[in-house]
Amino acid sequence: MAKFIFRLDSVKRVKENYEKKAKRELAVINNYINDHQKLREKLIDEVNSLRNNVKPRMSASELKFLGGYKNSLNIQIKNEEAELSRLEQEKKRKVSELMQRAKEKKILSQLEEHQHKEFVKEENKTELKQFDEIAIQNFSRDKK
Repeated sequence: MAKFIFRLDSVKRVKENYEKKAKRELAVINNYINDHQKLREKLIDEVNSLRNNVKPRMSASELKFLGGYKNSLNIQIKNEEAELSRLEQEKKRKVSELMQRAKEKKILSQLEEHQHKEFVKEENKTELKQFDEIAIQNFSRDKK
């Protein structure tokens, strides 16, 4: 029996590599999202601790400094939220790309499976013909 060779095997390997690359890129984006969420939470905690640390007998310059620092933290929080929003959009795009890559790979796998079944079917037919020929030859020898 001959060995099955899938014609599009190289294409299938390329599609698998693209899918792996998309998975890695998605993992990197998820790590960035986690890092930015942690940073945002840290900034929010810092703002909350500033509120709790305001003392009744603070000077005007200290209050002004704390107000400026709080505004700076709020700006950083907004920047982190904007970055998180951008990363979420990028994540959606990568998930969509990953799904497309997985579909392409699945289609090629199904095609390979179908072609393999056809190959086995044809091999069985050829083998059956050979057995029939051998049987006919043996039968004709026995008649002589």
